[in-house]
Amino acid sequence: MSFDATNIFLLIMIAGAFLFSVYDGVVLHFWKGKTVRSIPLRSRGKWDGYIFVGLITLLFISNAFLRHGPTSTSVLLAILGVLFFYICFIRKGRIIFKEHGFFYALLFFEYKKMERINLSEDGVLVIETGRQRLLLFARNEQDLAEMLQIFTERS
Repeated sequence: MSFDATNIFLLIMIAGAFLFSVYDGVVLHFWKGKTVRSIPLRSRGKWDGYIFVGLITLLFISNAFLRHGPTSTSVLLAILGVLFFYICFIRKGRIIFKEHGFFYALLFFEYKKMERINLSEDGVLVIETGRQRLLLFARNEQDLAEMLQIFTERS
């Protein structure tokens, strides 16, 4: 394998995507105590995933078949494409409730730092902390009721 700038960049992106997948899929469930409940959320931004995976696919096709570029770059692009396909389409966003807080978007928020909880007309739960506003898009009314119950019990 040639270690040119493109391959080094692809290796860094692959390592980052792999670490993200491991952190999101494994580490969050064991970190900050016992998991009380994990609720999947409605996916947003599917088109971003289509565009990103499509661009990686176009780069792979261009490098492998049109330009007959280095095989190592084609293999790295294929691995990156598979990882991002998993991240964009197979992995589901979720909120992980712990005893003293919850994980949302890979960040931990303590229950005691929540200032307000609002429910919009279209079923979006809005949580305001001291610094930011979190928008939780529930998949259905049952998930929304479970989230509201946990927030009222814990806060």
